[in-house]
Formats: sequence, C-alpha cells, structure tokens
Amino acid sequence: MFIFSKKGVHYTVAALVAFFTLAAIGNFQLFISKQTLNYWDAETSVFGAFVWDLILLLLFIAQHSIMATDWCKQKISSLFCMTVSYRLTYVAATSFALVFMIFQWLSIPEAYLWFIDTQRHVLLWLFFLMFHALAWLMLALELVLVDLGEMIGVSQIVHYHTSLQPPLAEKIKLVKHIYSRMRHPGVVLLTIMLWIHPIMTLDRLLLACTLTSYMIGRHSFEETQYRFAEQYFKVKVKSPKSRYVTSYQLYQEDKF
Repeated sequence: MFIFSKKGVHYTVAALVAFFTLAAIGNFQLFISKQTLNYWDAETSVFGAFVWDLILLLLFIAQHSIMATDWCKQKISSLFCMTVSYRLTYVAATSFALVFMIFQWLSIPEAYLWFIDTQRHVLLWLFFLMFHALAWLMLALELVLVDLGEMIGVSQIVHYHTSLQPPLAEKIKLVKHIYSRMRHPGVVLLTIMLWIHPIMTLDRLLLACTLTSYMIGRHSFEETQYRFAEQYFKVKVKSPKSRYVTSYQLYQEDKF
C-alpha cells in the first residue's frame, strides 16, 4: 500500500510536521500578541518564575542552535540514515521546543516596566490589535516569498520523490549563504512586536531581551549582502517563478 511505502511515509510525516508547525506558529502568535497575562502561579516566587522562564528560553535556543550546526546534521543524518528529511526533523523538534516553552511559561505580574490595561481603553486595545495583526500579515507574506515549503522541509521531500534537484541547489551561492546566516524572515517585525506591547512584565522583558539578542547575534550579515538580498527579492516579487538573475546580482555573486 502507498501509505506504508517510503514515499507514503515521507509524505504522511511531512503533512503532520507541516500541520504541527502551523499550530506552533499559531500558539506563538497568541503568546506574543495577546493583551492579557500568560499562566500565572501565585505560589511561585518572582525569582523562581524568572529562573524557570530563563531555563525554558535557553533550552529552546540550545535546540534551535545546536541542531542547525553542520556537525549535528551529519551526526543525526548518519545515525538515523536520513537522506532528505533532516530539515523536516529539525523543524519538528523546533516546533515541539517552542510549544513546550509556551505552555510551561510563567508570567511575573508582580514586576513590570509598564502595564497598560487595554480592557478599559478600547482605542488602545484596537491600536495594539491592528498593529500586531499588520505585523503578522507582513511576516506571512515574507514567509511565502522565501519559500515556506523549503523552510519547513516539505519541498525537500517532494523534490526527492519527483527526481528533482534539492530546493537549495537551485539557489545561487550568495543566496545560500544569506539563508545560512538569516534563515528566518521577519526578524525586525518580531523584534518590534516583542517590544511594542501594552504589558511589559518581568517575564516578557526577559523574553524580549533574550530573543532580540539571539536574533541580532545569530541572524546578521554584511551591508553588501543586504543590498544583494534586497535586489534578489525585488526580482522574485516581480516574477516569482522566474530564475532570472540580474547582472547586478551576478556581479555581487562573483565578488562574494
């Protein structure tokens, strides 16, 4: 039967991971943008909740960083005889780590920088709602632009079973390097959403500072690479299916 074949198993797992990833993203949206507190345990001390949240953040960052290294890719791929499913495995592990962090997170309302009760101010509630909704919409458009299927790992499975080149093999060298340095779109948007929020309790301050520092340190590249990326995606927006590369891009590719 198809479902028990290698192709069937690959496609089934890819569909499940894609669904779980989208669910994790949905939970993360609520976690970042909802205008109420997350779970609050009154019996836990401020220090205890702070340390617990810090541990959750460090566990998520450790998983996200270690599994992205070439050494880890080679070891896991060799150990489990993986061919094209490592990206899918990585995304599944990241989604699990993210969901675990979200559901174990403890709010610390006793200490805060600012606390605006938007439930009593409809206009402020509407402002933050529309601001975050617009930011998430822009981030979704960026995900489509950078090939969401490839980023999740689904495209790798499809290409493998249809005898096509791996998705990244179709990218030119500098694009691959940019993806290796800044794999996720929306870093600026996410940073803005972390800080522009009506509630800045101690736990959210910890979240905002840690993730902002991690994104700045992990996802950065040079100005020439930024200009290249800007031109590359402008071409892709105008002609998403085209493999056309402008002379400017070829020039930057040669320079790199």
